[in-house]
Amino acid sequence: MKPAWTAGVTRARLLLSRRIGAELASSVAGSPSLADGLAALAGSAYGERVRDGQDLAAAERSVADTLLWHLRILAGWLPATGAALVRALAGWFELANFDARLAALAGDGREPEPFALGTLSTAWGMAEQARTIEAVADALAGSAWAVPRAHSPAELAIGLRVAWGRRVAESAPEAAEWVAGAGALLAARELLVARTRDHAEQLRDLPGIDDHALSAGTVVALRDALGVRAGWALGSITEPEELWRAELDWWDRVEEDSLLLLRRSDDEGVVLAAVALLAVDAQRAARALRAAALGADAHFAALSAQTWTENPDGAR
Repeated sequence: MKPAWTAGVTRARLLLSRRIGAELASSVAGSPSLADGLAALAGSAYGERVRDGQDLAAAERSVADTLLWHLRILAGWLPATGAALVRALAGWFELANFDARLAALAGDGREPEPFALGTLSTAWGMAEQARTIEAVADALAGSAWAVPRAHSPAELAIGLRVAWGRRVAESAPEAAEWVAGAGALLAARELLVARTRDHAEQLRDLPGIDDHALSAGTVVALRDALGVRAGWALGSITEPEELWRAELDWWDRVEEDSLLLLRRSDDEGVVLAAVALLAVDAQRAARALRAAALGADAHFAALSAQTWTENPDGAR
């Protein structure tokens, strides 16, 4: 362990003790109501923000805020290079802020409170006052996101996801296959669910996306075109309607890989694994609350995990 990283790596391992894990998540999911699910989380780390009486959207937001707070804590204990790694990994929260702003600009103007990014912000501070889609695009093009100039919320939404994948892969080479798999899910949603090739040029920046992949008309054809590096994420499904299952499999792969990374001695690997496992746990908690809201744990496994391939605020 490098001396400058000692405190941060120790903190990363301590934060992992705050996860609820699969057993408690299953218990939450089996709750007869959302209120009971919230009560089951009261004694966990999420209980610091999840409150009795919240609706599902507010509870899910509280889970996300908990994860973000943990990442902010972790970044504060790390040297500059470690903080930069966490900042890249935490890009989803900044992406969500941009999604919400774009949805508001394209819609009725209503916008949820943005995630409080603190030192994990890279471009939101510059774009927070943007009040046109063009201004948001300008802020992104000139930032660390380096999203090519786009003219619509849909173009920006795709560009953000591609850019986040690039940033993560550059900052954490061990996550390259996760990024490639997530890119496969994004491409599948565009090509096989939305049935559009309007963003083909942006998709080309994803691992494995070429003319062959862009012309695929089925899940199997797309998987074959992507090759092993990215196609693994589609390995368990044959129809676009099953993408929710592929997304859950993606999270399972991230968890399995991260548990292996924790056994390594290098500091960057431990931090990457800790961030990923905290994110896995937050996803698990959110899915459990959705199941509780439906009042039947049979729905737990069938609930789609929200990944970077999806837009949480409808900007697209």
